[in-house]
Amino acid sequence: MRVLKFQTRLPTGQIEQLSIESERVLIGSGAHCEIRLPLAEARVEHVLIELGPAGVFARALSFEPPPTINNVPFTQAPLPPGAMLGVSGTQIYIELVEGAAAGGAQQAKKKSSPVMLIALLLMVPAAGYLFFGDDVGFGEPDETTAQPPELWGPPATQCPQGEPATALGFARERMALADAKRERRPFHVQDGVSAVPTYETAAACFRAGGDQASGHLADESAKYLRREMTDDFRMRRVRLEHALATEDYVSAQKEVRVLLQFVEGKSGDYVTWLSNLERKLKLKVGAAENQ
Repeated sequence: MRVLKFQTRLPTGQIEQLSIESERVLIGSGAHCEIRLPLAEARVEHVLIELGPAGVFARALSFEPPPTINNVPFTQAPLPPGAMLGVSGTQIYIELVEGAAAGGAQQAKKKSSPVMLIALLLMVPAAGYLFFGDDVGFGEPDETTAQPPELWGPPATQCPQGEPATALGFARERMALADAKRERRPFHVQDGVSAVPTYETAAACFRAGGDQASGHLADESAKYLRREMTDDFRMRRVRLEHALATEDYVSAQKEVRVLLQFVEGKSGDYVTWLSNLERKLKLKVGAAENQ
């Protein structure tokens, strides 16, 4: 058992401590975040903490203001023991606790109900058929369904507007739209996917309008978001494979839903497999909840 222990020092000097048993912890001002910061200090989702086989990693979800590790801004980086994660004036120290100590920390956070445990044991024989019956079996993805579609084609290089002045105005409009889509990416994956070609079109039109500096900025934004979304897409696929292998159907259902957002509007064997998998997971999870 592995538990993440958070010690948060707010700008007011107040110190809060919390232990969380989870592989993903959101830090931000949103009500759904596990580590919630004041609205003036952080965006709705500011930093994602991920617990992997190699340790603790931090990924910046917002750069207004940029989060830091030991006062150095980062995009995605490991969190070594004793490192300070900073968001505005808030300092957060994160400790990974394993083994018996983790069990004690988790016991203070949440107690199990003996009645619930007995009920779960009684559910196992009845649920076995539902979980492992051939009628709703998942089937292993074959070589075809294991290949996801490309999220984007080649980068856009042509501006749809011919006149320099018109191209420049169109570029500013595309840039503002792409920025807004990137801001909504944590809540709507489709916005993050569509922001990439929007940035690329803005870059092409800035150059057509003679603004090379803005064109370079838009181009770098597109490249960064391409890498970030590609890494996230790959990570979600790995998580889905792990959830299915460990028969964690609730987590698998969540990952499938996110992956379907990545490939929205696309077709192919992989998309069909995901759609069928979502339907089967819905049946399994629903059956378990109704027991």
